[in-house]
Amino acid sequence: MAITEAIVHFIDRPEGEQTHVSQRRSLLTLNSPLESLITKVVAAYNNRSGKIYGGFDPEQNVPFQGLLKNYQSGEIDLVQFSSQCLDQFKQQLDQQADGISGYLLFARQRVLEQEQLLILLLSTSPAVFIDEELELSDARHLDLGKVQLGAKIDLDEWQRQGSQYISLVKARSGKEINECFRSFLGCSEEVDAKEQTQALVKVFGDYCSQSFEDQGKVSEVKQKAYEYCNERLESGERVGLQDLSCAMDTTDPDKFFNYVAEHDSPLQEEIPADRRGLQKFVRYSGSMKGISVSFSEMLLGEQVVYDAENDTLIIRGTPPTLRKQLNRNT
Repeated sequence: MAITEAIVHFIDRPEGEQTHVSQRRSLLTLNSPLESLITKVVAAYNNRSGKIYGGFDPEQNVPFQGLLKNYQSGEIDLVQFSSQCLDQFKQQLDQQADGISGYLLFARQRVLEQEQLLILLLSTSPAVFIDEELELSDARHLDLGKVQLGAKIDLDEWQRQGSQYISLVKARSGKEINECFRSFLGCSEEVDAKEQTQALVKVFGDYCSQSFEDQGKVSEVKQKAYEYCNERLESGERVGLQDLSCAMDTTDPDKFFNYVAEHDSPLQEEIPADRRGLQKFVRYSGSMKGISVSFSEMLLGEQVVYDAENDTLIIRGTPPTLRKQLNRNT
């Protein structure tokens, strides 16, 4: 990953009040601290569950799309582009009631020969620091592990007129904020990463049950699939079904891919992965009436035995901390 340019602004929208912004008038200096910051927030963005993928809606003639074209063509630079975007986003925020606050980061990066534009709202929290005169002062602490809201635009795919070149992470603070941000960008929602990952896990489970009788082989194949998908997720890339099929079985690299093609599946050839959903490749989990159970898929049939006829789960061996609690209270 190579950062080519970046700038940050501050935006504060107290609930029920007008939006206040503080604009930076020059690009951030490209140095190690900036690269470290962006690397961390990009990792946080990639790790967020529930991403939505889509593109610009041709029926929504919003200013952002024109601004992006002018920026990409060189008519305006990132300072001008981000400043005008900030004004447009502020107008959208003033039309709704939810509150939100943070640093709005615009960054351009090159990843695997692809040009990407990041627009991320970074979280802050109150902090106190001691200045040079040993006085206590208030400050805003930047939480690099959290991205409140944001988008990543694949500029090359956009110029090729692809269909899914924007990924979005939604804010947890309110539905109006998310609609506001999406309206500001003028993008459509076409693919839900969570739904696609659930579909992948379901199809993969059916494939394993029909292709392998040995539980050990099933666990091995699931682990390979999980490792491939997780690697793609961490790099911010999509899961290619053809590449996944090859990663699972190098002796018959098209076996899983052909299985998907032969069955009525909602999967696309390249899908966005959802972190929580991927866990179902390698873990079983569930809860009910005060009981929560979670264990590795590799333990099923050995340390963990399920009796389907009697709906009973047998666990051989218990964690030391749990065993101590049970012995102490028995």
